[in-house]
Amino acid sequence: MKIATVSAYAIQKKPIDAKPYWGSRAWGAQEPARQREISSEYPTPYRRRYCYSQTIDTVIVKITTDDGLVGFGEAKAPVAPRVTKAIIEELLAGIVIGEDPRNHLVLWERMYAGMRVRGHRAGFYLEAISGVDIALWDLAGKIANQPIYQLLGGSFRNPVRVYASGLPALPDDASEEAFQELAAEAEAIRARGFTGLKMALGRGLRGDLRSVRAVRDRLGPDFIIYADAAGVYDRAQALRLGRELEELGAGWLEMPTFPEDVEGYVQLAKALDLPIALDSLTSRFEARELIRLGGIDIVQPDVCRAGGITECRRIAELADNFGLAFAPHVSIGSAIHFAATAHMASAMPNTLTSEYWIGDNPIGDCILESPLRLEKGYLETPDGPGLGIAIREDVLFS
Repeated sequence: MKIATVSAYAIQKKPIDAKPYWGSRAWGAQEPARQREISSEYPTPYRRRYCYSQTIDTVIVKITTDDGLVGFGEAKAPVAPRVTKAIIEELLAGIVIGEDPRNHLVLWERMYAGMRVRGHRAGFYLEAISGVDIALWDLAGKIANQPIYQLLGGSFRNPVRVYASGLPALPDDASEEAFQELAAEAEAIRARGFTGLKMALGRGLRGDLRSVRAVRDRLGPDFIIYADAAGVYDRAQALRLGRELEELGAGWLEMPTFPEDVEGYVQLAKALDLPIALDSLTSRFEARELIRLGGIDIVQPDVCRAGGITECRRIAELADNFGLAFAPHVSIGSAIHFAATAHMASAMPNTLTSEYWIGDNPIGDCILESPLRLEKGYLETPDGPGLGIAIREDVLFS
């Protein structure tokens, strides 16, 4: 059996949620005030503006074998999906066409090595590899007539506990009524059966902490609140935030400062009892450095960004060797993303929990013949061959 074709589709769907995507609301909508352009903070605010699309974007990979078997994957592309599509079609397709789809490890190494000499070890290139890799695993499972988690060695848990993502914090100058509405939104999330949620911080320390307190006061001490600062604070700010979050009983502090500051992560991890997590990990090499230096407690690779199932498995196992937890990142994506993540979360021994985007998703269950099963904060990993899902291509590609 050989790979005959590799196709990539840049998806840009009109949002169907009443509210914009939570990441965009938290970190993409507001412009820093002009007087903050000159700042004592490092990095300065104008260096912390993130790009968000007005549509729900991703790249879907479809690999077909010479006997007609089809595997699907997804490359994370929340902005500029046509860039990722071009990488897949112009670079990666030529590497894998004609090869046995079951050789996913060999093909991963060939794809990764292909642009290593030019420094393309992360970003669009690794996201493109992720989509191809997931499709290869889907094919391998279909060939073996087994779910991916079985190919990974079996399931430690199914269903998987997931937390709701996400709830943006408010700036300190928001009204008291707005903070009460925030708490009510968190209460509605709990009413849906979730035992935890992620709050998107980064609106200023006072507003962040006031927001977390409002949710904690409303939901009590047993509900889990994870905090994501998206790397917008400097070391000193992140330390002050972390100490306050410890008092509020937060589950972790995700990306407390910008991810290039490895020394800063080490300092924060040593100074805080609160676990430090990082979702922007792109490979085992980046994870290895943070783990070796003691700068991280929880690894959060995204299966559609950090090299697919092949590389995320290696990151999770590396963390487990050092007694650290694995909590896969999702944030935004299609049902393929959610299914691939569920297989990883089921199969890794050190899985703590997994992220679950709670927004109305135009590329979510609507693209599946049968929806993923989510009940009381637990997501069931599909047990059919490969990813275990059947794609409605007429809906996905329309």
